[in-house]
Amino acid sequence: MKRINNSNFELLQDVIKELEFNYVEDKFQNLEKLANYWVESVGSKISKFSKVLEFSADNVLTIVCADSFVANELYLEKDKLLKIMNSKTENLGIKLEDIKFNYKKWKEQNDV
Repeated sequence: MKRINNSNFELLQDVIKELEFNYVEDKFQNLEKLANYWVESVGSKISKFSKVLEFSADNVLTIVCADSFVANELYLEKDKLLKIMNSKTENLGIKLEDIKFNYKKWKEQNDV
């Protein structure tokens, strides 16, 4: 490709060469493990209606739920679920501070 004279534009290939990709495999592996621990913790019936969405830097696990009823029922059991999950995640060096339940994102997660 040829540069346009008198321009400040950079070629895309030059920009890409300078990018550093910080792919942290452990973060994605941990999310997968957390998802598996969630299924083990709540059982197969509840795991059909809830799943791990994300794990934030401040150690908060976000669970998407099929509807507000499921989210509310899980919220009522949050302290128990937090203890169960923390007992499973200590081998990963993770201590969950909180679990949040979100039913509004369920549809967009299942449309993918």
